[in-house]
Amino acid sequence: MAHGVAETVNSVFFFVAVATGLALAGMSFWALRGASQRRVHEHGFRALDSAPRDLDNMPQIRQSMDPADFEFARAKGGRHLETRLRGERRQVALLYLAAIRRDFEQSLRVARVIAVLSPEVSGTQEYQRIRLSMMFRWRFQMIKVRLLIGIMPQPQLIALWQMASSMAIQMEQTMAKLGERAALAAELALQSEK
Repeated sequence: MAHGVAETVNSVFFFVAVATGLALAGMSFWALRGASQRRVHEHGFRALDSAPRDLDNMPQIRQSMDPADFEFARAKGGRHLETRLRGERRQVALLYLAAIRRDFEQSLRVARVIAVLSPEVSGTQEYQRIRLSMMFRWRFQMIKVRLLIGIMPQPQLIALWQMASSMAIQMEQTMAKLGERAALAAELALQSEK
């Protein structure tokens, strides 16, 4: 009889322990899910604050990829200097390529926030944003491969830079329009209260 009672107590204890563990796991999951959603919203609004910053350096990058610089280095310092200069400038171009990508991705985040805030965004505009994003990523990879194998694709890099710049300018213009609309709505609301 004592053995049957002990088994029952052990079974009840086991059941309570499992139920408590599941409840704690569920509450932890729920709490963490809420925190991640808050981070997503905070990140979305931070996207509006930080404008692309790396797009202004294109003239320097263009100069660093100029074939005349490499010819001058070879004439003054020999083949070894030219090879070293090409390698260093290729690394700079790769870093700049990554910066262009970061700025483009930042503009895409801003576009997503604007799409959430603006009911006028249509499916066509969303499709164009996705298409532009895919085209950018394809060109990015092609330029990166060319840089890695030693080709300095200056025209392609400039074209990619122009894509990212135009996207950033478009997002700034859209944000300005949204700001004007919000100011107008606030002004109309104040006038209607008088």
